[in-house]
Amino acid sequence: MLRGTRYVPTVLWLGRPPYLRWIAAFSVILAAVVWDTSRRATEPFPFAAIDVARGQAISEEHIEWRPMPVGALHLPDLHGVSASTKIRAGDPIVASLVTAVPMLPADWWAVAVPLPIGLGGGIEVRLVFSDGTSVAGVVVQRATEDSLGFVSDGLVAVPGIIAGSVALAASNGDLVVLIEP
Repeated sequence: MLRGTRYVPTVLWLGRPPYLRWIAAFSVILAAVVWDTSRRATEPFPFAAIDVARGQAISEEHIEWRPMPVGALHLPDLHGVSASTKIRAGDPIVASLVTAVPMLPADWWAVAVPLPIGLGGGIEVRLVFSDGTSVAGVVVQRATEDSLGFVSDGLVAVPGIIAGSVALAASNGDLVVLIEP
């Protein structure tokens, strides 16, 4: 005969089930389902409705407003701006893709000039010719650098009387751009 005292230590006693862990796991899963099915706050954000060429002024016909989660992207100022690079239809219009169009006097012309990277639109520059004469100009479009390191010329607006001379000097490499610090 077996005695009760010898039998009890040989039995594997099961502990309590981990109720708290089960409740915690269920709560996390429930919170995830509620988060995914809830409607998050959205705000209208500008997207390109059609292709916009580099340097083209952006107007309401170029913009399609779509809902985006609040805070996903920063809303750019679209008043009086142009595309600083080509924007394809369906792309979001963010601040890095647009540049302010400076107000220029009548009968000024924009000339492609090698500019330093990072020189923004609206900055006044002085263009110096090889003979020492100079003319004031205003940066209309900044120079850009592509992923391969090629730098494209920027556009500088100059008076129409001198625009031909500036274009000729820029194409020959006889033009120096001075920037006031």
